[in-house]
Amino acid sequence: MKNKNRIETNTWIKTRNYCNVIFGLVGISVCIASHNRLVLLLILLCMAIIILNSLITKHILKEVEVYAASLEANILQIMQKGEMQEISHYEDSLLSKSQMQLSRLCDCIGRMVKESKQDKEVLQSLVSDIAHQVKTPIANAMLYITALQKADLSIQKREHYLKILSEQITKLDFLMDNLLKMSRLEVGIFLLEPKVLPIQETLAEALGSIAIKAEEKDISISVECEEELTALHDKKWTGEVFENVLDNAIKYTTEHGNISISVKRNEFYTIVEIADTGIGIPQNEIPKIFQRFYRGKNVRNKQGVGIGLYLVREILSMEKGFISVDSKCGKGSKFSIYLSNN
Repeated sequence: MKNKNRIETNTWIKTRNYCNVIFGLVGISVCIASHNRLVLLLILLCMAIIILNSLITKHILKEVEVYAASLEANILQIMQKGEMQEISHYEDSLLSKSQMQLSRLCDCIGRMVKESKQDKEVLQSLVSDIAHQVKTPIANAMLYITALQKADLSIQKREHYLKILSEQITKLDFLMDNLLKMSRLEVGIFLLEPKVLPIQETLAEALGSIAIKAEEKDISISVECEEELTALHDKKWTGEVFENVLDNAIKYTTEHGNISISVKRNEFYTIVEIADTGIGIPQNEIPKIFQRFYRGKNVRNKQGVGIGLYLVREILSMEKGFISVDSKCGKGSKFSIYLSNN
């Protein structure tokens, strides 16, 4: 009986060992299969990455080619025609952004070319105007110099010619002085230094410069200006403004006329009004009187070169001020000079 039980026990142990071996082999097979599957997945993933990278690189290279070709075409068109191809403002791509920047550069270059062309035209016009203004007094002076060289010229004619010659030289000196002022202002050689100063002092100095001219024509000048009134201005150059406007008022006002000066102040500006009882300015000429070398049809018989009011406008502009005109033919003119308070 004992032998029988021992045999059964041994048989059960052997069977269990066989099962353990079989299960172990199956586990190993499963592990090997799982490992092989993982390796296969890794290989497939690497292949997919390589293929995807290749496609992306190819796409990027194609985009770069399109980008370069488009930029080249735009640059070529800018060089040949000064303009760009039409671009889409709704795309948010590198090409669109680059084209936008290139468009801005094109616009900037276009503006610079236009300004350069305008400057060249202004320079040509200025040279032509100066040549025209200088030519007349020089030609007249040469004519009278030739006449004065005649031996049989009477003393009366000689004195008359000398007087005319002196007038032509004075006119030429006046012209050159104003041209010098104009050129120095335009190129910035003279920089204005506006300060808050009393208006009465600047106005008084300008009146002193033109007082003799007013007395010669028996023109009365009245002034209303409170002593404490101040404004932002450069004393020297603003004095030039007052002197030019007053000189014109005297020049175009008949004998025994009147010139009134009043100074008032508002929130932003101190306003100097200079009114005369002169010949006035036609309405269609008022916008032109501040142009360089412009002279109205009804004043061409008067001495002048047409620079004074141009200088007035430029000086006031540099001081952040401006000038306006109200005029009626036969009744006179009123020039309102606006100077900034601060």
